[in-house]
Amino acid sequence: SRAEAVKKYSAALELTGNAAKGRAIYEERCASCHRLYGQGTPVGPDLESVRTAGKETTLINILDPNREVPPRYATLEISTTDDEDISGVIANDAANGISIIQANGVESFVPRSRIRSTRTSTTSLMPEGLEAGLSPADLADLLSYIAGE
Repeated sequence: SRAEAVKKYSAALELTGNAAKGRAIYEERCASCHRLYGQGTPVGPDLESVRTAGKETTLINILDPNREVPPRYATLEISTTDDEDISGVIANDAANGISIIQANGVESFVPRSRIRSTRTSTTSLMPEGLEAGLSPADLADLLSYIAGE
């Protein structure tokens, strides 16, 4: 469960991280959807704006991305008339269609004439389990990089 992951990795908050190692983790696991220090893709929140919340909040957001999803970053699921399913964050909701952004900044425009249904999900586009294969020390490194240490 996500609560167990938060408990397991909370040890990262007591460790001194290495920001250089954290940068490599950021580039591998976060940059496809987040921007920080001018690097990455702006799909989810810009990490410059969230880092002021502190390491504990940042750690919880990483480990439990569905705990608190701001409406701006809720996932929109679109079903089209030709049975295509597209999910992402709304980039533009216009009279003629909806543009959504997916991981790696892939933007898709769906004309209103092709939309069968839409549903706003209560979950984040950010998947759970991004910590897989990482140790608490690795998370401490990532938190140090995000914090600008």
